[in-house]
Amino acid sequence: MRSHDRVPARSNGRGGRHRATQGPSTATRVLRTTGAVTALVGTGLAVTAAPAGAATADDFAKLRKCESGGNYAINTGNGFYGAYQFDQRTWTGLGYPGRPDQAPPAMQDEAAYKLYDSRGWSPWPGCTSKLGLTRNGPAPASSGAGGDVIAQALTPAEPPMTLERARAEVGGQFGGEALNVGMGDDVRADAFIWQAEMRDRRFVLTVDGKFGPESQGIAALYSYLTRVSDGQPGVVGQNLWNVTVNG
Repeated sequence: MRSHDRVPARSNGRGGRHRATQGPSTATRVLRTTGAVTALVGTGLAVTAAPAGAATADDFAKLRKCESGGNYAINTGNGFYGAYQFDQRTWTGLGYPGRPDQAPPAMQDEAAYKLYDSRGWSPWPGCTSKLGLTRNGPAPASSGAGGDVIAQALTPAEPPMTLERARAEVGGQFGGEALNVGMGDDVRADAFIWQAEMRDRRFVLTVDGKFGPESQGIAALYSYLTRVSDGQPGVVGQNLWNVTVNG
């Protein structure tokens, strides 16, 4: 996502009126036509009905996945940071302090919504074209990363991967499945351990458990330097694992 001069945000007017039939339920449903809000008293949650054509939280979840694999803390050293790959100029221009990848997820979501309300999908041309994001209504009123807020509330969040957790899951032994770039969308304990070992060897790479192109490149380089190979450049199998993790 490249820097752009700030443009005054377009109106966020939310027209339309919604009606719902009162049905038998243990939860009391209250319809407010001014905000189009359905309060689910039985669950203690509130769901805001989005205007027709509005961008949804699920749209932004897909955007994050495409831009960064959904990693709010990502910093690969290419000048773009966080889940939405803000550059520093854009982030600061939106009025936020510090660096994007160091900001809480809710703040990054808010910044993305603000930028979208000002510029539409144009700051993310590659991913929005790939994903076919064409809605041009206002952004969600609040963060709803991942889509349905009720499902999120009922599903415990998975704890972030740490080196301690990764070692507890797989130990220090090769798991039998070679790490390759096709695994780049998944957070894996064995990939996290290998990345941490390579970082300790002074290689510059992101330790996030996702064996993507960056990890593939480091693996290919280390294989070349050590003359240790697992058959394909950039693949970490038993041989390369032994000289890095167990070496």
